[in-house]
Order: sequence, then C-alpha cells, then structure tokens
Amino acid sequence: MAPSVVMIDTSDDFSFAAPVAATEKKQQQRTLLLAPPSLASHPTALTNVLSQHDRSTTDLQMIDRLSAGLVNLPSATYDLVLVLADASSSLNEVLPLLTRSILGPITESLKPKGRLQSQNGAELGQNAALAKEAVLAGLVATNGGFDKPDYGDNEGVVSLKLGSKKKKLAVAVAPPAPVQTLEVKPVVPAGVGFVDFSDDLDADYDDDDLIDEDTLMTEDDLKRPINIRML
Repeated sequence: MAPSVVMIDTSDDFSFAAPVAATEKKQQQRTLLLAPPSLASHPTALTNVLSQHDRSTTDLQMIDRLSAGLVNLPSATYDLVLVLADASSSLNEVLPLLTRSILGPITESLKPKGRLQSQNGAELGQNAALAKEAVLAGLVATNGGFDKPDYGDNEGVVSLKLGSKKKKLAVAVAPPAPVQTLEVKPVVPAGVGFVDFSDDLDADYDDDDLIDEDTLMTEDDLKRPINIRML
C-alpha cells in the first residue's frame, strides 16, 4: 500500500494588509474681489479687505477697468465673486456700475454653481435693475445673491419633447396626366338660321350683275293712268 501524501497549506488564513486609501486633493476655492474706483484712494480699507482672504487664491480687480475692457477675466475660474463696498461700507457707488457689460464677463468667469454676492451681505437682488441684468446674463437669484446654474454637459440647453414622432407612410404618387386642349364649338339653337353677309360685304365684288331700277319702267309706262279697283 502506497504511503499517503499530506499537503500543508502555508498561506495565511487572514489577510491583514491595510487597504490603499484613495486620496483626492481638494481643489481650493478661488475668489474674485470687485472693488469700486473710490476704494483705490483708501489703501487702509483695501488692505483690510485683502487681509481677510487668502492671497494665493484671491484676485482683485477694479470695476471701472473691467467696464472699460482693460481687463479680461478668465473663463469658468472663480467659485465666488464678491462685490466690495466703498470706504463708507455702502454699495451706492458700485451698484450702478454693475451693468450688462460687466455682468456678462462675470458670469463667464464663474464656475458652474459659482456665486455672486456682496461683501457686507447686502441683498443684491433687491435692486430691480441689477436683478434683471443678472438674470439676462444667465444667473439665478438666490439668498440675496446670484448663482450660476450647473447645466452639466448640456451647457444650458434644455430639450423639450413636444410630442412623439408619427410614422409617415410612403404613398406612391402617379405622374400627372398630360393636359389635352379641346376646342369647344358654339351650340346653334334648332330652327335658327344665320345669314352669311361675307359675300355681300366683300370689297372685291363684281357690280355687273346689279339691275338699274330706272330701266325697269319706260317713260310711257309712267304716263299710264293708275286704275284703282274699289272692292
């Protein structure tokens, strides 16, 4: 009898290898500060605003330079656009400057789900003119500010299905029949005759066959008495 062979499994019964954690680097939020022109003459107030934000992820632009076309904003870059107040913490100077020519580039520079709001938390949507121009630029009024919708790959295009397509049946159309022109003769009523005067009115007729009425009676015939019989 052959000896039995015993196989020994040397592998581990439990695996204690730690799973590899997939780590994703969170993208930092980028912010754009829009300052009114008067704030440039107040460096202390401007420095105070800049100290509240991370300079590595924050850009500062003057609204008047943006309105004049001297500055081009990058496309789909900022998560937040803050409208700064003037030195007196008022938005009376900056609100009239937020026209359509400004809101268009601002909307383009916002990322999807990006937000436009004021620095001091004032209700930008309360200004009717600003709210109208912001909506026309593609923003949505929410919570005192304006958000840029995230349309995904559709890029803002919404497809509307107005109805199902109906199947069209192919119908064989015969070629049109040739048009025949029929000559219609006028109908002559029964018992009615027509006189043809074409021979009498012909200018080339021969007058040799005409009878002179003066030659029918002689002068003696004209002198004869006329007898009238009384009945």
